[in-house]
Amino acid sequence: MKPELNEKSQNAFLGLRGIVKAIVKNSNGSEEVMRTARLFANIDVSMKSTHQSLEKLTSGITQLQERNVQILNTLYVIPQISDNLKVDELIKTSSNDS
Repeated sequence: MKPELNEKSQNAFLGLRGIVKAIVKNSNGSEEVMRTARLFANIDVSMKSTHQSLEKLTSGITQLQERNVQILNTLYVIPQISDNLKVDELIKTSSNDS
């Protein structure tokens, strides 16, 4: 009877050991799933932040382009204004009068 009880207790111990291993293995899997989910959540936040930054950058570039066009238009108009005012002739006339 003792060998039989010994064998049953060993079998029970091995069965319990298997159950504990499965629990530990599954709990690590759950931890891994949670860690992965947290990483995905962090990536989602980073992606939203990056998207917002890109939108702001795009808006800034658009404003710079508009300002650049305004400056170019101003630079184009300056010689026309000068020609219309005949500044060179006024300078020559005023220097001749002196």
